[in-house]
Amino acid sequence: MWMDGILTDKRPKRGRKRPTRKSRPITVSARTRERNAERRKRVATVLLLLVVIGGFGWVLWISVETARASLFAQNDKYLIREWDFASDGPVLSATHIRQYADLDEVKNLFEVNMREVQQRLESIPVIESAVVRRKLPGTLVIRVHERLAIARLEQPRAIPMAVDENGYVLGHTSLRPNLPVIRGARADGLRPGAYLRHSDFVDALYVLQLARQTQISNYVSVREIDISHDENLRLHLHSGEEVLMNRQYIEPRLLELAEIVQTHRREGRVARRINMTGQAHIPAAVTY
Repeated sequence: MWMDGILTDKRPKRGRKRPTRKSRPITVSARTRERNAERRKRVATVLLLLVVIGGFGWVLWISVETARASLFAQNDKYLIREWDFASDGPVLSATHIRQYADLDEVKNLFEVNMREVQQRLESIPVIESAVVRRKLPGTLVIRVHERLAIARLEQPRAIPMAVDENGYVLGHTSLRPNLPVIRGARADGLRPGAYLRHSDFVDALYVLQLARQTQISNYVSVREIDISHDENLRLHLHSGEEVLMNRQYIEPRLLELAEIVQTHRREGRVARRINMTGQAHIPAAVTY
């Protein structure tokens, strides 16, 4: 019938192929490769620019250093004519500072690496901080702040060493007459530059710090602290008393001790032993 011919004509011819969905992944994959290639090009360009800039910076630094050496470090106008060195403590002299700074071979102000000299000085245990600066045309200025010893650390078969209020171990050169002595330490191999972090040392140093306060220092002058006991400290005062003190109540016990010594002074007597090993609310036991 005539309808059959019409229906037959609308069918697709065998030689013509429709696009299928299977071709899409191939197109997407090609685009992905193009984007990756473009991204690699950009990264390579950035890296090349960084190399060029770095090279330029290095050349510029060399040029500046060369110019500086010519204009300053090799200029006789800036020869060092005065060494202005000083310390705020009792240990270091100007000679010590120059020796520790290692400046014997330096002739010109601009030969001095300020940062290196500062670090070299601050590596010395007795020096807490240092300031190094130039004073044109020919003066090198160094100021150092010393660590101050507040106690003498004594151990069997070891050289006595000084220690500051923060537990920083100093050399024997920082020892001064009449420093309170800390005995009974259970730490081997201590050397200048080390920190005393054990609770035994921390408690003893806390006693000495508090004892420097006015309301306590007027009456309590510590001559020696024995830290060998786990629970108590044994204090010997310059006025002659032996004091056993509970480690857990150091501050209130020191205030009480100051009141006891003050009372004894008014009465004209000295206790032989003061036992303060109990809790803070328990009165001290005094033996005459």
